[in-house]
Amino acid sequence: MSRYLLIGLSLAFVASVSANAAVYPPSLIREALLQHPALRAQAELKESAQAVVEGAKWQFWPTPSLGVEGVNTSAGDPNYRGDSTVTTLRLQQPLWTGGRLSGNLYKAEAQALAVLADVEITRQQLALRVIQAWSEAIAAGKKVVAYQQSRDAHARLLGVVERRTKDGVSAQADIDLARSRLDGTEADLATTRAQLNTAVEKLRLLVGRPLTTTELEPSARSLPPVFADSLDVLLAAAREQSPLLAKARAQGKIAESDVDVARASLSPEVFVRAERQYGNYSAPGQGPQNRVYIGLSTAFGGGFSSLSGIEAARARQRAAQEDLQSQQLVLEEQVQSDVILAQTAAQRRISIERAGRSATDVSASYERQFLAGRKQWQDLMNAAREQTQNDLQLADAIASQQLAGWRLAILTRGVDATLDLKSHSSSGPHEKLGADSRAPELPLPELKLSRNLGPGKTTVLALRNGKLRP
Repeated sequence: MSRYLLIGLSLAFVASVSANAAVYPPSLIREALLQHPALRAQAELKESAQAVVEGAKWQFWPTPSLGVEGVNTSAGDPNYRGDSTVTTLRLQQPLWTGGRLSGNLYKAEAQALAVLADVEITRQQLALRVIQAWSEAIAAGKKVVAYQQSRDAHARLLGVVERRTKDGVSAQADIDLARSRLDGTEADLATTRAQLNTAVEKLRLLVGRPLTTTELEPSARSLPPVFADSLDVLLAAAREQSPLLAKARAQGKIAESDVDVARASLSPEVFVRAERQYGNYSAPGQGPQNRVYIGLSTAFGGGFSSLSGIEAARARQRAAQEDLQSQQLVLEEQVQSDVILAQTAAQRRISIERAGRSATDVSASYERQFLAGRKQWQDLMNAAREQTQNDLQLADAIASQQLAGWRLAILTRGVDATLDLKSHSSSGPHEKLGADSRAPELPLPELKLSRNLGPGKTTVLALRNGKLRP
């Protein structure tokens, strides 16, 4: 019943978003998270990991067993003069395993945390893919507008030069140049439209519904938040919430548990076993017999294989520690690159906008001077092309600024803080996010694991938003 209710609410949300005239990155990310099959697959893996943890806990309980044996001996065998069939019920409880059972439980818990980290990684990667496709669509859309304006300008200039050539004022070469520039602009426009359609199709596959270019028109709500923190604070925030680092830490705990289990193989196991036997090979007609054993068993393996197993587990532990450092370096590099990209794109945007106003004035001035005979046709064509190039650079700068800003929001604040639509829309697009800002958490997959720390001491570990929290 709850599953159908969740599906209904998801469809209602998607329908409400579809009715809006425009969407912006958090709404697109939310749509993708609600319907993408990759997250449904991760949810099934989460259930599997939880079952593995429960199975490891059950290993601390007694193990029942049933044995039924029948014997057929030669006549006169003095050892088998009783019943031909013996049934034995056993119940064996481990008393001490050298840490094997605890190691297996901790390993199962760490594997479950790794699975939950995989869920968060999938959510983060999906959000980043949406941001990437959205920024590509924004850039392509603005370039389409730029090329359309350039096409119209070149078509108008072609009409001007055709009339001047008809009047004998301009040469045929001027017409050829204008047509060549117009044909080139038409070709660039067709290519950019194809890029726009490709980006929109990527978004359609991610969010699970058709999108129009009107919905992707940038607005004030599509501007990324402004980060007021220093680079060190942003790096610390990214390390704290990174699901990739959470998974690497979980892999380290798995390797640590492997070392504990391998060491336990060198220790004997102490157990107590209770038996109830029906039938007796030696004396027929005996009633059920009850026995209690206290025993000790070992499983060293062939030769020095146990020592080799310990060394292999330690090597995996060292590899997990190195992988954690590697993942941290990759994350820091990404955050630093996005910070630089966002700052550079913002500065480029200001400069390009200023240059664009100058290019418009220059183009209009050149056209007046050309008509007055003080500029060549080539100068007018170059001025029109320069204005188009300026518009294309502005489109790239805007898309880069928004891509870097939203990607920083996901990497440093997490997916859920990025999806905080209410606070983002109410405080405006220039809301400053600092290290102390916290967004309400969405209902996410959560796994709570009880950890026994000794007599009367128990703690609970949970992974939420890529972080292991007590």
